[in-house]
Amino acid sequence: MPRPGSMRRPVGLPDRLQLAVLRASGLPPTDPRLQALLADWPSERLRADPAAKRQLWPLLRALRRPA
Repeated sequence: MPRPGSMRRPVGLPDRLQLAVLRASGLPPTDPRLQALLADWPSERLRADPAAKRQLWPLLRALRRPA
């Protein structure tokens, strides 16, 4: 139930967790590697499972390393 006076997030915009993953990756949102990572790690899973978050962050760090 939304809080009184709060605004709904428009459909299609990433949520705060997805935005944090985008920032942590250091890649543009259109990068295919990042899109594949977001598809494999949905934000609902990350919110529900702290172990999944711990598994995701090393993958994000690997994306930031220069090739």
